[in-house]
Amino acid sequence: MKKGVIIYHSNIKDLYKERWIKKSIESMLNQTDSDLYYYEINYGKGHYSVLEEYVDATFLNSRQKFWSINMLNHAQAMNFILDAAFDDGCDIVFNTNLDDYYHPDRVKIQTKAIQNYDLVSSDFCYISENQNDEDEITLLMNIKRYGSTIRENLLANHNVIAHPAVCFNKTFWNSSNKYNVNKIPEEDLELWQRSISNGYKFKIVPEILRYYRLHNNQVTAKKRNK
Repeated sequence: MKKGVIIYHSNIKDLYKERWIKKSIESMLNQTDSDLYYYEINYGKGHYSVLEEYVDATFLNSRQKFWSINMLNHAQAMNFILDAAFDDGCDIVFNTNLDDYYHPDRVKIQTKAIQNYDLVSSDFCYISENQNDEDEITLLMNIKRYGSTIRENLLANHNVIAHPAVCFNKTFWNSSNKYNVNKIPEEDLELWQRSISNGYKFKIVPEILRYYRLHNNQVTAKKRNK
């Protein structure tokens, strides 16, 4: 089974602290299941690769593919990079976010979980920085908090799928399951609703696999502050 990791960004150093980016990359490079291929796109202006900056080139070797293409938004970039990963022979692909970091067993756990599903996410916890720039857990989030089923929550416009913790399989990612570039910032919820209505099967792994950083530059924070 070929496993890919997608990384997409635009003007990333203007948004996130360098140590966040480095910690995010390292959390995926140091997975206990390390048989991974990396697909990265910079969809802003200029040529900048986080993998080229933070990772030894001899480590990546032939396991990295990088594109620098100016695109409309991150939904268009995700469509491009997921197409590229699956066209390259990946059977499953792991989404990431460069201000979050991940449990070292994320890949191993989700690879096992997705065998009977089309898309797998996980429980997660919120983290924030204290005055010493140290990470602190502020809140644990799991599917049991929401009640009802994944389908019922999604169709009620309650997005219980942690997008940056998603693992896709090849069956899910096809011509009818793409992000709608005109639905920002609800492009993930719209895709989940459309696909689960069409019979695709979702699972939320009941383990904390994603550490979700709270800060003012993220889309969810901007929505909260409106």
